[in-house]
Amino acid sequence: MADLVLNPAEQSALATLLSAEPVPGDPMPPAEALEALATLVPADGMGAVLVEHSGRLVAERVVLPDWLPRDEEPQEDGPLFVGFMHWLQHPSAAAACEAMPGVDGVAIGYRVGGDCVAQVYLDRRRRQFSERDLAMLRMVAPLLQRLLRERPTPRLPASVTVQERRVLMHVATGASNAEIARAMYIAPSTVRKHLEHVYAKLGVHNRLQALAVLRGSDEPDLDLRDRVARYA
Repeated sequence: MADLVLNPAEQSALATLLSAEPVPGDPMPPAEALEALATLVPADGMGAVLVEHSGRLVAERVVLPDWLPRDEEPQEDGPLFVGFMHWLQHPSAAAACEAMPGVDGVAIGYRVGGDCVAQVYLDRRRRQFSERDLAMLRMVAPLLQRLLRERPTPRLPASVTVQERRVLMHVATGASNAEIARAMYIAPSTVRKHLEHVYAKLGVHNRLQALAVLRGSDEPDLDLRDRVARYA
């Protein structure tokens, strides 16, 4: 893996990605986050898409227009790739890449809910992505995943901090305190403290009640009950 030594512009871009939050009502990463990614890994084409498993495009945000005219772009006929894909290193995709005007591409895909895949893509016309570029993308992939998969939390009061919101979003997936601590690189005791603060700010007493507030309902649905009952 290539060593990553960031210059001041890259350090600023990474800070932007770290502080970025999902936008209420928008399934795509905020434009400033994708622009920061373009500073870290320059490309000729870059954007994000949300596609149903049927292939229907749900949402798209393009920050670096691709070189293909819109009516010449290949159409999706199924779900997008999930995971990290460097197209030129994938035998079945290399031929397709060579047939296009560009010479290289990278895509990072994540499952969203039960019927969609969200993907961030980067394309280059004249040169391949370097080992440093690929290492940079792998480093920031968890940040992109959070922006594409976490639900915005517009119903929470402004007094709930960013870290507290992130803890609550992990709780919504059914994660335990220990699992949240590992995911956020903090101590389990810090997770407990964040939850205590969230409960106090929301006027609730446990996970289920906090998640009900998050969803804007009096009671959480049965799915949430099943996922968090063991930690409530």
